[in-house]
Amino acid sequence: QYLGSSSLSGGTIKCEDQEFNIHKLVLCTQSNYFSTAFNGEWKESANGVIDLKGDDVSVVEAMLEFIYTHDYNAIGEGVSSPMLFNINVYGLADKYDVPELKSRAKQKFENTVEICWDMDDFPYAITQVYQSTPLSDRGLRELVVDTACKHIQSLLCKQEFCNVLSDTAGFASDMVHLLVKNQKKPQPQIRKEYRCPSCGHQWQGPVPSGLTCDCPHCSRSRSDWNSHVV
Repeated sequence: QYLGSSSLSGGTIKCEDQEFNIHKLVLCTQSNYFSTAFNGEWKESANGVIDLKGDDVSVVEAMLEFIYTHDYNAIGEGVSSPMLFNINVYGLADKYDVPELKSRAKQKFENTVEICWDMDDFPYAITQVYQSTPLSDRGLRELVVDTACKHIQSLLCKQEFCNVLSDTAGFASDMVHLLVKNQKKPQPQIRKEYRCPSCGHQWQGPVPSGLTCDCPHCSRSRSDWNSHVV
């Protein structure tokens, strides 16, 4: 109820041509960046105004909405792609050190990708994730790589996805590593117990169906050992 209200407002956030009345206590308890800006030696500490130059005002609004309500709308008016919007919110949360918002943006992105991986904006989302996050930040990268690996056969039929594989540094390599990791490990051979019909001794071992094998006791060769399982 306080977002945008001048009542008890202690500061202002400017972005593009908009100004947002904010409450320093609310922002500073959720962001180390704003805490330093308002309480440190920056000029913003004196005049109570922070100008977020270069940021998208709709994403800034989402950040402020979350700080006040603990959620934000990623499908509102003016949002053409919730998938791309959540990436932008994730990046802004990292920039201004709002960890809870970063976690929420990752969750929303994951939910969107799970449903919309087959849509045209998924390849663009992959590129944006890799261009906007450092190598050390695996949050969104692992999500797009995991999703791409799960649906690789369908995605390879899309030219835009193939372009991403060749043009987006690091993505193809991450996919290869995950695909190799996820390869099914060879199943251990099941050891069965057999009774030799020639000498009567019992022995254990894996014998694939139809394979000729000698009895370890009498050396009699047989190919029908699965008929003599104990």
